[in-house]
Amino acid sequence: MGVVGWAARSLGLQGLKGRGPGADLWPGWTEYIPLGCRMPGTRFIAFKVPLKKSFDQNLLPEERFSPRDLIRKVEERQEELGLIIDLTYTTRYYGREELPPTLRYSKILTMGHEIPNRRTILRFKYVVKKFLTNNQDNDKLIGVHCTHGLNRTGYLVCRYLIDVEGMEPNAAIELFNKCRGHPIERTNYIQDLQKRALKSSCELKNAGSDLSRKSSVPAKAQKQQQPQQRPSQAPLAVPRNPKKKQRPDPTAEGQPQELGHGHGALEQRQLEKLEQKKWEQRQFEKREQRQQKHLEQRQQKHLEQRQQKHLEQRQQKKLEQRQQERLEQRQQKKLEQRQLEQLEQRQQEKEQRQLEQRQEKKLEQRQQEKLEKKRQKKLEKKQQERLEQRQQRKLKHLEQRQLEMQNHLEQGQQRQQNHLEQGQPCSLPPRNCWLSAAPKKKHKELFPWQSPQPWLPQEPSPGRKRRRRKRELREQEMS
Repeated sequence: MGVVGWAARSLGLQGLKGRGPGADLWPGWTEYIPLGCRMPGTRFIAFKVPLKKSFDQNLLPEERFSPRDLIRKVEERQEELGLIIDLTYTTRYYGREELPPTLRYSKILTMGHEIPNRRTILRFKYVVKKFLTNNQDNDKLIGVHCTHGLNRTGYLVCRYLIDVEGMEPNAAIELFNKCRGHPIERTNYIQDLQKRALKSSCELKNAGSDLSRKSSVPAKAQKQQQPQQRPSQAPLAVPRNPKKKQRPDPTAEGQPQELGHGHGALEQRQLEKLEQKKWEQRQFEKREQRQQKHLEQRQQKHLEQRQQKHLEQRQQKKLEQRQQERLEQRQQKKLEQRQLEQLEQRQQEKEQRQLEQRQEKKLEQRQQEKLEKKRQKKLEKKQQERLEQRQQRKLKHLEQRQLEMQNHLEQGQQRQQNHLEQGQPCSLPPRNCWLSAAPKKKHKELFPWQSPQPWLPQEPSPGRKRRRRKRELREQEMS
């Protein structure tokens, strides 16, 4: 069997089917009777492990067996449970909180399929003896269970009956099988229990030889007046430690001595009985002290393990907290870096936008300036064209005037020539007439054709200039 199989077997995980809470059972749990009968002459009662409510969803109503059902069935028999000894190697079936507070509960972790070790057996005996000494005035029962309430339970109950109560192994096994309703199935448990009979017989033989040697001492003192004594049957409860010297059994004194020495023999027997009782009491106290010391050591170790485990858990929690804090700090730093990057990115985007806006504004301004320049150029061109047109018109007008004046002069000259040829007086006034004395200006206005120089355009008056500007502004607004 590999490490995984051994771990699964030690934790009670073999034979699991499914994944639900009701599947965490050994196969065949529902096939066994939930509760056996009380073993006559003892306070033991065996039953299979009760299950908490989380297991009920995968079980039929008639197959369910909970701690409340156990207490109810015991009360229906007009009996009372005082102690429950749990031998399962797990804590998943039920907890102490599901039992009433008045009911004592003892957890003894026992491996399945294997013979329990010496510590487990001593722990079981100590718990039972302590309960019996504390409950001598009542008849409360001791409930023992493993997974099926059969193999580990049967072995430890029978072992107690054999070692403490002095019962025959076969009789103890038969009594347990009859009261439980199912026989013990593991052959290694039955064989180990049957070996207890051979060991006890060997111990009894050794005890008888020691008693015979001790009984020979008073015989020599009495000058060998009494016959050699034979050891009777050994007591049911034999001391467990064979290395220590065996005390004589008061019942192993053999046959009564002669009549003359009867009174002294009775006193000697009473003294030996008292000494035997005292010795048994001392042995029992020593065992109790050893067991108590062993339990204290185990409890101390358990406490140390718990403290160590608690310290490890605290250290683990501190490490986890530190790791968590470091992770949070790293995340915080990452977040801060991201925020800074985002802020920088936003600032860069903002600056980029501002630059783009500025560039757009500059472009718009340039375009506006270009448009204004174009408009200005267009206006200047229009004004230039208008001026040119005006000048052309003026020139045309002047040319027409000049043509008219030339025509008029030619006509006047022609008339004069005609008059001269005909001998008629000239219709023109003479040079010395009053018209000649007129101012040159009037003369020019009245007779422009007689002006020595051609007529030129004069500069416009200020009013004409104002009217011209108004007209130009109106044209600009219209355009």
